[in-house]
Amino acid sequence: MRQWALAAHNYHDAHQSMPPARNYCHTSQDRFSATYLLLPFMEQQNTFDRMRETTTNTWPDTTDINATEVVTKPISSLRCPSDSWRNQPSITGSKRNRHGAVGNIVVCYGDGANRLHYDDTGNEGDISTRGMFYWTVGKTMSITDGTSNTVLVSESCVAHSNGSHTIKGGIAWLPAIDLGVAWVWSPSVCMAIGRNGQDFVGNALGQWRCARYYDGMVLYTGFNTVLPPNSPSCVKNDTEATSGFYTANSNHFGGVNTARVDGSVNFIGDAVDTGGIPDGVQGRLLTGQSLYGVWGALGTPDSGEIINAP
Repeated sequence: MRQWALAAHNYHDAHQSMPPARNYCHTSQDRFSATYLLLPFMEQQNTFDRMRETTTNTWPDTTDINATEVVTKPISSLRCPSDSWRNQPSITGSKRNRHGAVGNIVVCYGDGANRLHYDDTGNEGDISTRGMFYWTVGKTMSITDGTSNTVLVSESCVAHSNGSHTIKGGIAWLPAIDLGVAWVWSPSVCMAIGRNGQDFVGNALGQWRCARYYDGMVLYTGFNTVLPPNSPSCVKNDTEATSGFYTANSNHFGGVNTARVDGSVNFIGDAVDTGGIPDGVQGRLLTGQSLYGVWGALGTPDSGEIINAP
């Protein structure tokens, strides 16, 4: 995780911004992740070049052997040794014949949950993303809350299967998180479906968490700082969703690792203050201090909190 943060610093030096969470690689494919852009800064230039040059659509496909080979290549520095599924390829796509190289590192979208695919330029309508990462727009390190008080990345377990019900890796399909009142959503509704800290009740999203490290969709490579670590993840719609509560999780006892913008790596416990996870506005232009305590404050670089970050 520290190597990822150092690579992000080197990228920033070269491009004057952090990598976007989702970006274009080809004119027809805009779903490549921040981690993909960092590959040249992680001694993975060859993988970066091959993925870019294979076809106009480099998602794994049995008809394109070269594309399938490069996107299934494991990169050990993106995988946590505590995750027993880190060496298993995911199986994605409607025909279940597409395999992807998994990765445990997820980038921080801040404390919003609705329409996480928008940027912060004010030109995309209703925007709730205010973490260190946006789609197509790279954020600079001009951070008013302090680089040591702002989370860059954390971790998530890989789902055990397509449609997994495990809390660590699975994602619930739970439209009830949307209270239907002017963008107000309820993280407590999501929290309530957890059972014995192991799995959740109800419907599961038909996708793999962390299935493809190179895919910029938030369910594969992102998280938000609303629910505490190792809580359930819930989305509003049963798709490759862009709206929902995506929690950081791991097999480490009692919490998750995070890398801050200053490059330090810190452990955040499951009991981190989240402000009681109140119902709150999860869309529009979020401003001011986070509703979600220390965890929300750590996820927002410019929200004005004065905290003693753990």
